[in-house]
Amino acid sequence: MVPGLLSLPAMVARAHAATILGVEARLVTVEADVGMGLPCLTVVGQASGAVSETRERVRAALAHSGHAVPPRRQVVNLAPADLRKDDAGLDLAVAVALLSAHGIVPEARAAEAFFWGELALDGRLRPAAGTLVAADHARGSGFATFVTAPGAAAEAALVTGLDVREAETLADVVAFLRGETDLPTAHPAKDGDATADLPDLGDVRGLRLPRLALEVMVAGGHNLLFVGPPGVGKTMLARRAVSLYPPLDDAAAMEVTKIHGVALGRTASSLVRRVPFRAPHHTVSPAGLLGGGTPPRPGEVSLAHRGILFLDELLEYSRACLEGMREPLEEGVVAVVRARYSLRFPARFQLLAAMNPCPCGYDGHPLRACTCSRQAVDRYRARLSGPLVDRIDLIVPVHPPADGRTMAAPAGDDSATVRERVVRARTMQAARLGPHRIRCNAQVPAEGRLLAEVCRTTPQARRLLDRIVESRHMSLRAAGRLLRVARTVADLRGPDDPWAPIEEVHVAEAAQLRRAVAVRPEGPRGPAATADASSAATRRRVASTSAF
Repeated sequence: MVPGLLSLPAMVARAHAATILGVEARLVTVEADVGMGLPCLTVVGQASGAVSETRERVRAALAHSGHAVPPRRQVVNLAPADLRKDDAGLDLAVAVALLSAHGIVPEARAAEAFFWGELALDGRLRPAAGTLVAADHARGSGFATFVTAPGAAAEAALVTGLDVREAETLADVVAFLRGETDLPTAHPAKDGDATADLPDLGDVRGLRLPRLALEVMVAGGHNLLFVGPPGVGKTMLARRAVSLYPPLDDAAAMEVTKIHGVALGRTASSLVRRVPFRAPHHTVSPAGLLGGGTPPRPGEVSLAHRGILFLDELLEYSRACLEGMREPLEEGVVAVVRARYSLRFPARFQLLAAMNPCPCGYDGHPLRACTCSRQAVDRYRARLSGPLVDRIDLIVPVHPPADGRTMAAPAGDDSATVRERVVRARTMQAARLGPHRIRCNAQVPAEGRLLAEVCRTTPQARRLLDRIVESRHMSLRAAGRLLRVARTVADLRGPDDPWAPIEEVHVAEAAQLRRAVAVRPEGPRGPAATADASSAATRRRVASTSAF
């Protein structure tokens, strides 16, 4: 025991930080008590994960910071005590609270700022995951000053109304709190070009109907499924969808940047303006796709929030993954429930999927014979449940040209041209749906008064819609989904009037963009007979779609 310390009274000091739960932050008050007893440093308050090692990092950082603390009994409490904490960003607040308890930094200055950063053993500060979430919570909790590492300061500065200071070392933080020096103020970087270096839709030749489906999907926020044999361009089309979106607005960009910072541990210097495009492999687990784990982290559906979730080879995904997407597709959130708490991850994504028509992939191909039995085809397609299909507005076959001359097909509009039409359509949707706090046509309920209000039709269009619903035996919800697609087609093709009625041609095009998954043709099972039947069926389908 150091001489002279027996007469010193016990002292409690406080600093503030946060812990990340899902994509939200919770305020953590770090309380440090220095009293009599055997020299030790104890951290309590459900410290787990990275926080369970905070004691050793803080001990070493204090030793190298130039501010040695006397050997006393030191207890650090992370309040509230019933909340699990496992964020390395708590290191800096723990060190500041201890220094304040020892009288090295003023107690008031330590309590009025918000601290976020991981400590290296030599006292340097490192960025911690979730900086933007922590900074936004600090502002919402009434803090004016946010102190963090240089690598994360620009990200924290994305939160307006917050004075963000960057410190290289713990010693710099101590000097700042004691008023001996000032810390530099951080500023966010300039946003980059959201459409730069993206593959262009102009590279795709032919495929007129699938190209239209992609445009309608982006313009109206609909979900899309491509069905076709291998090599016809399904994946090539899907990877060009991002180039059709305008940059994310401020609110959406803030949401996306927060999620990516927490889930991927990325440090952003500017808001993410490019629409997310996530393409997980079909071996992904349900927790990896939907979110979960210990501690719970956002999954791929949340990483695709405000963007696209592309599932190639859709029927190769596990049934748990496919059926688990039904609620997020409808509600836009994923609820993860645990014994002590429940979390809600944002998941307002668009599903873009691609699948083969059969196990071998060549059912309906004009030049290659299908080798699958009917039983194999039925089992394969049974993996796609009716409730999931019901949540997909656009189901479009993708066929190769009957003569096999893909490169001879005419080139369509490039991404910039299509994007202009998309922006125009979205502007009309914003004017029409803004008062209802809805962003796009796909979010309009498939039944009810709002659907009738925003999807008014001409008499001719209504009669055609009734005939289609009757001939296809469509439910009321399916009919509403068809009407929503027709509304998007009208926004793309109609006049610059958000309240212009849906016309007959718009309903006809919407019907072409919503098809049942094709059933393989009847006939003999020999290769030649299969090829002939498939070719004939393909020619009939191509001829029927060319009229639109």
